[in-house]
Amino acid sequence: MPEILNHTLILEKIKNLGASPGCYLWKSKKGEVLYVGKAKNLDKRVRSYLKENHPDVKTKVLQREIFDLDWIATGTEKEALILEATLIKKHNPRFNVRLKDDKKYPYICVSLSEPYPMVYVTRKLKDNGDRYFGPYSDVKSTRETLDIILRIFPVRKTRQVLPLPRPRRPCLNFDMGRCLGPCQGNIPVEDYKVIIDQVIQFLEGRKESLVSDLNIKMSNASERLDFEKAARYRDMLQRIQNFREKQTVVSLEGGDEDVIGFARKQDEGQVILLEIRGGRLETKKSFPIQGVLDAENSEILGAFFRDYYLNASLVPPCIFIPADIQDEVIPVIDVLQEKTGFRPKIKFPKGGDKRSLLKIAEKNAELGLSERLLATHYRDQTASLKEIQEMFSLERLPHIIECYDISHFQGSQPVASGVMFVEGKPFKQGYRKYNIRGYEGINDPGMIHEVISRRLQRIINEEGVFPDLIVIDGGLTQLTKACEAAVEAGAEGIPMVGLAKKREEIFFQAKTNRLYLI
Repeated sequence: MPEILNHTLILEKIKNLGASPGCYLWKSKKGEVLYVGKAKNLDKRVRSYLKENHPDVKTKVLQREIFDLDWIATGTEKEALILEATLIKKHNPRFNVRLKDDKKYPYICVSLSEPYPMVYVTRKLKDNGDRYFGPYSDVKSTRETLDIILRIFPVRKTRQVLPLPRPRRPCLNFDMGRCLGPCQGNIPVEDYKVIIDQVIQFLEGRKESLVSDLNIKMSNASERLDFEKAARYRDMLQRIQNFREKQTVVSLEGGDEDVIGFARKQDEGQVILLEIRGGRLETKKSFPIQGVLDAENSEILGAFFRDYYLNASLVPPCIFIPADIQDEVIPVIDVLQEKTGFRPKIKFPKGGDKRSLLKIAEKNAELGLSERLLATHYRDQTASLKEIQEMFSLERLPHIIECYDISHFQGSQPVASGVMFVEGKPFKQGYRKYNIRGYEGINDPGMIHEVISRRLQRIINEEGVFPDLIVIDGGLTQLTKACEAAVEAGAEGIPMVGLAKKREEIFFQAKTNRLYLI
C-alpha cells in the first residue's frame, strides 16, 4: 500500500468517481489543497496515485501528505482544462507547477465600452466590452509600451467620463498636439474611433498594415487639402518608424511567432517568451515559475503553456518550444482553436534559424533565473546583516566581519585565528593565523591586544579596508584590550563585540551594554 494517510476513505470515494472528464483536488489533513489535476477519465487518473512504488518522485512525496479527495466532473476535457487553470489560481497548491503571482500580471486596456476610449495599464479584467492586451511580465515593460502608444497616437490621457456636459479648458497635451481634445468636443466619436482602431492594430503587432493604412490616409488627406490631418498622419508614421528602427530583425520571412526558452534550478524556474511580430523582435517577457522541484520539463512547460496562453489576448500562428511537449499542449491548442478561429502550430526545431532563436531564448532564461536567484540571495543576506546591525546597534550594515580567537596547548605555542565574513558568507582568502610573539604562558587579553594591533597596522600599511565589525572570543577584559589596540592604531571607530562562552554573555564596547544569551 502507498503511504496515504486516509487510504480506506479515499478508496470509498473513488467508487463514485466514474469515467467522466473533470478535475480532482488532493487535500491534506488540515484541508489544504495540495494538488489540482485534470483528467479525461477521473476514475482511472485518480487510481494511478494509489500505486505502490510510484515511479514519479513528486507523486511519492505527495502520497505521504494526501488525506482527502475532492473532484468536479465536467462535460468535456476542454472544460476540465479551463477549470484546472481556474482552481490552480484560486488555491495556489504547493505541488502544482504554476506561474509565480500570475494573478498580478498587468495588461494594457483599451476601454472600448466608452465613446472616447482610453488606453491604460490595469491588473483587473472586466467583462464589459473593453479590449485587453497581455499579460505582460512586469509593470515596467507594460508602462514602456503604453508610453510608446501615447507618444505615437493622440489619444486622451485624462480619466473622466466623456462627453462632458460642457467643454473644459484644453490641457498641455492638446497644446503639444499629443491629444485631439475630445474633452472639448473637438473630434467626432467616429474620427476618434479610427485612431483607436490604429492603436489596436499596433498592439496586435500588425504594424506593416498600420503603416500602409496611414500612408493611404495621409495621401487622401493631402488630396483633399486637409493638411492638418495629413501632418498628423505624417507625424504618426515618423514615430512608428523611429520605434521600428530600434527593433531587431530576426526573420526575413516576416510573420508572427512566439519563441519560448526555459531554465531551472532547484525549486525555481524561468521562462522567457520572445514575441516576434512581422519578423521583428517586439517584446521579451520573463515569467518566474514555482513548484518545479521533482517535476519533469514537459510538465513545467505544459503548465506554463496552459497558464499563459489561456489568458493571452493574442496567440500567434506559430509557437516554438524548447522540448517536444505535443501531448501536454494538445488540450490547450483545442481550446485556443475555439477561441481564435485557427489552430496554432507548435514546433520543436532541431536546427536552422529557429533553433538559434530558441537558444537565444534559453540563454536569456538562464540569465534571468541567475539574476533572480542572486537578488533573492542578496535580500536574504541583507536581512541577516540587518539583524546583526540592530542587535549590536551598528551605524551601518556589517558587510565585512572579522572574528578572532586565541588557542594554545597547556600554555605553550599560543596561536590566534582570524576568520572573515563578507556579505554574510565565509571569505576564505581573508582567513589568517598568527603566531604570538610577545607573550609566554596564558595571557589571552595581552595576546588579543597583539593580534588586533598587528591586523589593524597591516590594513593601514596596505591601505586596505577596515572591517565593519570585529568579534572577539572573550569577555570584558579581552574586549577592553582589543579596544586599546584600536585606539593606539588610530582606528577606534571600529565596532567591537566580545563573546564570553562560560557565562553566555555578549559584551559591547560601552561597558554598561550587556546582553545575556538564552
